[in-house]
Formats: sequence, C-alpha cells, structure tokens
Amino acid sequence: MRRDAGSASRPVRHANNFQALRWFAATSVILAHSYGLRDLQGLYTHFTGLDLGWSAVVMFFTISGYLISASAQRRSALEFWRARFLRIFPGLIVCTVVTAIVVSAFSTLSFSHFITDRQTLRYIFGSGTLLATEYSLPGAFQDHSVTYANGSLWTLRYEVASYFLVFVLFVLSSRMGVGYAGAILTAGLACAVGYEVPTMLGHTLPVQATNFLTLFVPFAIGAWFQASKRSSPNLIWVVIAIALTAALGRTPTSTIFAATSISLLTLWIAFRPTRLLTRLDVLPDYSYGIYIYAYPIQQMTIALLPDWHPLAQALVAFSATLIPASLSWHFIEKPAMALKSVRFFPVARDTVS
Repeated sequence: MRRDAGSASRPVRHANNFQALRWFAATSVILAHSYGLRDLQGLYTHFTGLDLGWSAVVMFFTISGYLISASAQRRSALEFWRARFLRIFPGLIVCTVVTAIVVSAFSTLSFSHFITDRQTLRYIFGSGTLLATEYSLPGAFQDHSVTYANGSLWTLRYEVASYFLVFVLFVLSSRMGVGYAGAILTAGLACAVGYEVPTMLGHTLPVQATNFLTLFVPFAIGAWFQASKRSSPNLIWVVIAIALTAALGRTPTSTIFAATSISLLTLWIAFRPTRLLTRLDVLPDYSYGIYIYAYPIQQMTIALLPDWHPLAQALVAFSATLIPASLSWHFIEKPAMALKSVRFFPVARDTVS
C-alpha cells in the first residue's frame, strides 16, 4: 500500500502486488527445480502438462513487461539503458564469480585446474555479460541427472532482448506518430503467429527463436496493459484464455495460449487489493537474487542430501538461497540501482555576464 504524493491525509491507494508475485514466482522456480533436477515430475506438471519453472518465468516476463514499458516512457535512452544495466549486471557478475568459486568444491578437478579451465572462464565472463552464456562448470555435478551449475541464467538474454524491442517500439512509435500500445500489440501478435504457424505446419524452430517468441508474448501483454493505461484484464478474459489452453490440451500449439493465460492471470491478481499480498508487498525485492542463486544451491543440496524428498530439498535450498539473495540485494543490487539518478558529468548552466 502506498500513499498518493502530496498529502498524508489522503486515503491509502492500492498500487499492485508485483512484489509478492515476484516472490511467488522465484519460490515456484525453486520448487520446479527440486523435481526437474532429479528428473522427476511434480503435481503441477502432472495435472497441467506445463513446467512450473516455465510458468514462473512467464509471470516474471509479464511483470517485467509492465514495468519496462513505464520506464521506457519516462526515461531518456541513456537513462533507460543505464537503469537496465544497473538492475541486471552488477548482481549477475558477482553471482557468476561467487558460484564458480563455491561450486569448485563439487568438481572432480583440482581448484587450480578448475579455475583456469576455459569452461570456467566462459561461465564467469560469458554468463556474467550474457555474451556467451555457459550453464555448466567443469567436473561439477557429473553424477546428477542434470549437470548444469546454473541453468536459470538462460532467460536473462531473452529478457534483455525484450527490453530492446519494447524500447525500439516506443521510440519508433513516438517518431512516426503511431500508437505505442498498438505497436506493442502488433509485435506481440507477430511473435505469437511466428511461433504458432511453423509449429502447426510441423516445422521445428531454432531453440533461441522458440524461447524468444514464447517469452516475448507475456512481456508484450504486460507492456500493452501499461501502455494502454489498463490496470488489469477483465476476469472473463482470463477464464476464456484458461479454457482455450485447457481445450488445446498438451499439443505444441497450446504454448502461446498457456503463456497468455498465465500472463493475464498474473495481471488480474496483481491489481486485486488482497490483504495478504499487500502485506507481502513490503518485503525487500530478493526475487532476482533468489532466481540467480537458487539453481547452484539446489545442485549442492542434491549432492549433500541425495536421499531427501524433493520438497525437503526445496525447503533447505530456499532457506540457504535467502542468504546470498539478501546480501546481493542490500549490498549490490540496491546500491547499484541508486546510481540510476546520479549524474556523472555536471550539467552546463547558462551564466549571466
């Protein structure tokens, strides 16, 4: 809950539940990986045919689309990209370095060979900059069903690509005098069609294209609701989208409908004045730290507690992940974000002679 600026006597206005939903999505990713990393299937996947981790990522992209759309409209190009860089890369760079050092204890290689291995350097520098994302570390977790050290990092490059596309759409629509919301809607529909048509024709798209097309759809939905000044979808549209997804079953073409359903449901919940979610909104934003640190911690948890139930492992991993996530937020992410408004060069002022 937040108060309108300018008057302490005005009633409290409900803003959104984005903070609570980010925590929910980050926790859902941990729960999904507790089964997925052991090649098991959880109840959510059993009943819906959808991956819980993917569904949580769709929630993240929806929220991000809404917020990034607002940021693109109120910031200059330099301010926008500086804000995006400061939000993603300081925490990510530290994470890749820290996790590489800690995971070295779970490698079959000696530390000297591990730290100088090309794959380690690619993990640290490539993943830290998103220029060459590497998910594995040499000799680590080789006896696990999944040997990745941090498989969660795969979504970050698509998020940055979505930032770029939405920003370009805003700039072009402003210069060409066309509606920004309409441009976002067109791009979102184009991505949906670009995925659906080849899939229905039996063609296999490159995995990078599939990932971007399916993830930009929820990003565009969030951005469109912000750009069109619509706080949330009508419940009837949410129900219709879910019904269509269920009707399509587990066919490949249901992916876009599933992403749309989750996205619309996320926005509908985000703007419902729910007491529990409103209380959770005051929590610090550890969601990014949880997301980037949980995967390696879960792999270490599996190595140390191999016979534990996936839910027990998830609880241990979640508790352990809160430590680096909180440190990342308070000492890296939050201070870095404070630099968004810092002017590194003085602004020239007119002088009177």
